[in-house]
Amino acid sequence: MDEEVRDGITFGTDGWRARLPEFTTARVRMVAQAVATYLDDEGVPGGVAIGYDARERSPEFAHELATVLSTNGRDVVVSERDCPTPALAWTVARGEFAGGLVVTASHNPPEYNGVKFVPADGTPALPAVTDELERRLEPPLSTASPEGRIEEDDIVTPYVESVGSVLSGAFDTDVDLDGMTVAYDAMHGSGRGVTDAVLERAGATVSRFRCERDPEFGGTPPEPAPEYAPSLVEAVTDGTADVGFVNDGDSDRVGVVTPERGFLDPNVVLAVVYEFLLERASGDVVRTVSTSSLVDRIASDHGQSVHETPVGFKWVAEATSEHRTRELLDAGRKFVEPVVERI
Repeated sequence: MDEEVRDGITFGTDGWRARLPEFTTARVRMVAQAVATYLDDEGVPGGVAIGYDARERSPEFAHELATVLSTNGRDVVVSERDCPTPALAWTVARGEFAGGLVVTASHNPPEYNGVKFVPADGTPALPAVTDELERRLEPPLSTASPEGRIEEDDIVTPYVESVGSVLSGAFDTDVDLDGMTVAYDAMHGSGRGVTDAVLERAGATVSRFRCERDPEFGGTPPEPAPEYAPSLVEAVTDGTADVGFVNDGDSDRVGVVTPERGFLDPNVVLAVVYEFLLERASGDVVRTVSTSSLVDRIASDHGQSVHETPVGFKWVAEATSEHRTRELLDAGRKFVEPVVERI
């Protein structure tokens, strides 16, 4: 029976994800035990932070993870509400955590769920880590007498408050959106009360779309694509708003809408961001194989190099660190990560 449960868990490019009939409590608990064993074997001290998305059973699965980890002696902090994956990663990176876990199936339909492991530095786990987790998949220890503490905490508010200061520090100027009307579509996901709050703190008037939690995401996949966000596109292209943003289910992807061009191709967004960064400092760029060569032309014009990686933000993060580039990880993993991940 244990082997059958174990065989249903395979870590892909972004954690383990499956349809709900396969995404069971027994398997979630086995993943938690694998993480606990891995952290012990590697001698990584500290507690574990846990977040989850807006899907119906995500809070339940998050608390199953917490119970197993606490039984293994780890103190656990669980987000008091569903939260963006970048908020959990930021929490892990800024705190004294051994790592983090997020229960989410990201942009997939509501019949899916998943779990991601976030190492202590806040970046996605590389295959060398996820392979070790798979190797340690075993039934959890008895939960009769947990040795670690479990507490719920607000990780969203500190994250929201940090974004403005990060931007100001990175670009030596305050972000001032006063006088702008920004349309924001949360797609009923975890970006609600987060992305819109960041925009309001910067002075924008925010017109909100689908900013109520709905575990079914209104019946459409929570993917930031033009076919799934027609109201947002219309609000911007008809002049009601100056610009529009849409997040996916766990708010680690973003779509951008402008009055002149409508829903922007993500490759254009990345190119604009890179050009913007190069106006302030020089540096190479890391891009995935699926990204447009437009970025290459911008790098060439500025005398910079391009470093190509496989698809997946974990590869971008690793290469950014390796090549010490200026690209998106610098300016931060905390708020520009969704652009990379969307591409």
